[in-house]
Amino acid sequence: MKILITCFLVMAAFVTAYNATAAEVGDGVATKPAPPESYQIRNVKYGDLLRPQDANGADGTRIVLYPGQLWKCMTWKMYPAGESLYQLQNHFTGKTFIPKTAGAGTALVQVPFGPVAKDRPNWRFTKLADGSYQIEDPKSGNALTATDSPDGTVRIVLAPWKELPEQKWELLKTDPATLTM
Repeated sequence: MKILITCFLVMAAFVTAYNATAAEVGDGVATKPAPPESYQIRNVKYGDLLRPQDANGADGTRIVLYPGQLWKCMTWKMYPAGESLYQLQNHFTGKTFIPKTAGAGTALVQVPFGPVAKDRPNWRFTKLADGSYQIEDPKSGNALTATDSPDGTVRIVLAPWKELPEQKWELLKTDPATLTM
């Protein structure tokens, strides 16, 4: 009887493992999500990098530009989310960003990077002829745009695409092992 129960348990474990593998592989090709790559995102006009203001981890913190450093707060994990779509997660805060309100001219603010991929914001990265990227909110069609603010910072807002240097971005592939702070 013990041998029969042991055989049954081994068979059940095998079937469970097989089903888990079958769920991950379709037509012999693995369907697990690709691991994220890490990039610093530099604005073409200003030459500075995207980051949460003052490297603050609080929800609602504005997204701004800051002179480049190999800091975690200036580096983003890019998770593939579809054709030209990515979900961004800051290495330092572990958060992402969204438009504060709907419509053009709205500021981008930091929010939690949710546990469920389908609930996270997506950003469309379109490579331009000059090698830079347009980064667009697929919901509104507006593009990430760097703009001067009265307090002297360069803030990031959404604005209609006009092919301006403040709307163009360069991706700098970054090894997370080299980051400080």
